[in-house]
Amino acid sequence: MSRGPDEWLRWQPIWDVYFVLVSAAGLAGVLFTGGAGPARRAGAAGLLVLLVAAHLLIGRRLIHSGRGTRRALAYQLGVVLVFAAAVALAAGSAFMLFALCAPAFMTVGPIAGALVVLALNLVWIGMAAAGETFPGPGSLLAVAGVTATALSIVVGVWACQIIRQSTERATLIRELEDTRAELGRLSYEAGRAAEREQFADAIHDTLAQGLSSTIMLLQATGSALATDAERARRYLELAETTTRDNLADARALITARPLPEATSASLVDALRREVDRLRDMHGIDATLRVDGAPDPADTALNVDLLRLAQEALSNVRKHAEAGRVEVVLSAEAGRVRLEVRDDGRGFAADATPAGHGLPLMRRRLRQAGGALRIDSAPGEGTSVRIQVPA
Repeated sequence: MSRGPDEWLRWQPIWDVYFVLVSAAGLAGVLFTGGAGPARRAGAAGLLVLLVAAHLLIGRRLIHSGRGTRRALAYQLGVVLVFAAAVALAAGSAFMLFALCAPAFMTVGPIAGALVVLALNLVWIGMAAAGETFPGPGSLLAVAGVTATALSIVVGVWACQIIRQSTERATLIRELEDTRAELGRLSYEAGRAAEREQFADAIHDTLAQGLSSTIMLLQATGSALATDAERARRYLELAETTTRDNLADARALITARPLPEATSASLVDALRREVDRLRDMHGIDATLRVDGAPDPADTALNVDLLRLAQEALSNVRKHAEAGRVEVVLSAEAGRVRLEVRDDGRGFAADATPAGHGLPLMRRRLRQAGGALRIDSAPGEGTSVRIQVPA
């Protein structure tokens, strides 16, 4: 009810017009037909006017906000009593039944409404059976009254059930709409979270790695200026190259284009550049070995392998304190293998260093359908083995 009008309320103005018209016809029948004295007809007419006023002032309000309450039931009992008094004064007042049955169901519901309608009909059925106020055979009128009562109850209960089902269906539709809106909101939030995660991964793989390398090169330049100007100049050239690459990566991310190194035939060359940069920038004896012929046509696979290699080499540079690193790329039997081995200090297998790198590697491999294996022990170096379907 609080969410919107049900069928009773939607048709309420029409019911009001119908109620007034039927009441006017009943009032005219009481005033201008015979069968009772003038005083009795006037009294019956006054009671009918009272029923009309009660409906407009009280009944309509109960239909809107007091349906099924004790006030509504008391109101309907009052209607039965007033109607019984009107019928006792003038038989023509029974015409009001056509106006009073529907509001009974509207105010107290199908069960109590059926009882109220039964009581209203029994009033004039009793009068008809007594044969005191109705012309013609009382038994015939009683049979007609019983039939009319049964029909009004059946129709009223049926209408209430239809309206109840319609209300339940409307409630279900509202719940489905709310659920769909909630699912849309959750889907939108999940999409935004996935987009943020993807963007964070891209920044980690490109800009963060490049900026870290640039900082280390500038630090090395400052240390070499006083003793080896040629080495300092080479460090500056490497820092400039790294910064230009970072700038190209940033522009590619802004325009949502493939990154500069993400071309179909660039995997081996890109790995070689990473190995050369590690050797030139950090003095680590880094080498690259290629066995077989990794598929150069799978751009997405090449990008994934390059990012994985960059992360592994970055960990070597930051944590391993290694003097020698070997990168092995091989392809056989429909699978591509990438291994990064160093002779650094290693770490305990059950104490994997925290950070963004390893979770990113595992997430990338899950998406590519690959596997990651890390073998390491304190003082014995580290081996990172990656295998993905070609």
